[in-house]
Amino acid sequence: MKYSLALVLLIGLASVGAWSQNIEEDAAELDSLLVEQSGNMEENGASGLVFDNTRTKQGRDFYDFFYQQWSQAQQDSTMFGAGSLLSSNEDFTILIEETPSNGSNTIVSVTVNDQLLWQQFMQPRLDAVLYLVENAVETIKQYVTNYKEIQSQLGTADQVGTGVY
Repeated sequence: MKYSLALVLLIGLASVGAWSQNIEEDAAELDSLLVEQSGNMEENGASGLVFDNTRTKQGRDFYDFFYQQWSQAQQDSTMFGAGSLLSSNEDFTILIEETPSNGSNTIVSVTVNDQLLWQQFMQPRLDAVLYLVENAVETIKQYVTNYKEIQSQLGTADQVGTGVY
């Protein structure tokens, strides 16, 4: 009886050792996948962050659709070269916030680099949400385009100086 208990303990310890080795191998594999995926993100040129500060399902749907369309807009714009959304070194931080309002309406706002750019009442209908997402994405794209144009104009020979009068 004592020998069988010792054998069970020995087998158990051996399996725990193998199990911990498998966990370490799995963790190493997961780390390599994460590094590979982050490298792919940099190669694709994904810039900036989109934060979700919504409180309801309706707001979460807005965020999901917005993120999908914003990512698509960034990928589509890479083929346009210097005028694309991703051509500058500037990363834009986008914050989507939701404030519950009276009834089933909520107020959704989109802030870029701490500047409120878009805010609307949102109804719970899916077609209304999709329309508002398209409007918000176009507004943000126009802001980014104008921002880049102004930054390029400020970098011209007329605007660059030594600071000496």
